[in-house]
Amino acid sequence: MKVLKLPKDEKDALISDLQEHLDVELGVTVGQIAAEQLIDYMLQQLTAPIYNLAIEDAIKGVRDRMTVLEDDLYALKVTKLTRR
Repeated sequence: MKVLKLPKDEKDALISDLQEHLDVELGVTVGQIAAEQLIDYMLQQLTAPIYNLAIEDAIKGVRDRMTVLEDDLYALKVTKLTRR
């Protein structure tokens, strides 16, 4: 599976947010390259599980729509033919 690639501006914002989070929450200071490497690693590790969750959500959505379609089709069934 292809690893998720973020646009540069989004990745830069994540790097900055990660650096601030690590500093404030853990008292750990990391540089730009270390933060970028950590984000790249997390994207590599999380791409497949997030993709699979999205597929499961899509399957659920299709099943829900199929149920509605099935109900609509049953509503169209003729129970008794009428003679003219």
